Amino acid sequence: MKPVVAIICDTSQSGPHMYHQVGDKYVQALVRCADVTPVLIPALDTPINPEDIFAIADGVLFTGGYSNIQRHHYGEAPAPEGEHEDPLRDKNTLALVNAVLAEGIPMLGICRGLQELNVALGGTLYPRVHEIEGRMDHREDKSAPVEVQYGHAHSVNVAKGGTLEAVTGESSFMVNTVHGQAIRDLAPGLKIEATADDETIEAVSVENAKDFALAVQWHPEWKAWEDAPSTKIFEAFGKAVRTHNGKRT
Repeated sequence: MKPVVAIICDTSQSGPHMYHQVGDKYVQALVRCADVTPVLIPALDTPINPEDIFAIADGVLFTGGYSNIQRHHYGEAPAPEGEHEDPLRDKNTLALVNAVLAEGIPMLGICRGLQELNVALGGTLYPRVHEIEGRMDHREDKSAPVEVQYGHAHSVNVAKGGTLEAVTGESSFMVNTVHGQAIRDLAPGLKIEATADDETIEAVSVENAKDFALAVQWHPEWKAWEDAPSTKIFEAFGKAVRTHNGKRT
C-alpha cells in the first residue's frame, strides 16, 4: 500500500449546496510525481482532530486556492466586500500547520499553502501585492487560455545552500505566477528559499523542522511531470512521505 497524503479541502457553494473540493491538478501531481495516495479531508466547522489525520496520513499538502486568507488572521482590517474568502478552510489549515510541524509530518505548501504557513507561524501578508510600489503583477490573465495562465512567467532566484537548491539542483529557474497575495513580514522560524526579481518571497522552508517542510508561491502542480523543477519538488516530498511511513510501520 502506498503512503497517504492528506489534503484539506476548499469549500464552495453551488446553488443551495456546500461542497468540499480539491483541484484535480494537485491530485494528479501527487499520484504521478510523488507516487502517493491522496486523501481529501473536509474543512469542517469543528475541524477533524490532527491526530486522526496523522493516523492515516504520512504527509500533508496545503494547496493553492481561489480564496484569500481572511485578513484578521494577520492583523489587517476586513477585506472589501466581494473578496473571495474561505473561513472554513482558514479554520482548518491554520491550526493544522502547527500540528504538522509539532508532529514532524512532511508537508508541502503551494501558493495559498505558503501563505497559510507564514500566517500560522505569526507572519503577515500583502493583501494585494500588485498594489505595492516596485512589485510586479503576479496575477494571471483570466481571459487567457489556462495553458497561458499557468505558463512560465518569471524566474526565481534560489537561495544558495537551502532546501530548494538541494531539491532542484538549480540556482534559478522559471515559474508561473497566479497569485494576488504574498508574504510581507516573514514569520519567525521560516527561511527564505527563493525570491523573484521584484523581491517577492517565492519559497520558504521551516528552520529546524523535524521533517520535510517546504512551501512555494507558484504552482508546481500544474503539469508537474512536464517541468523538471516541479517534478523534483514532488519527488522529494514523496520520498519524505515514504520515509516517514517506513519509520512508522
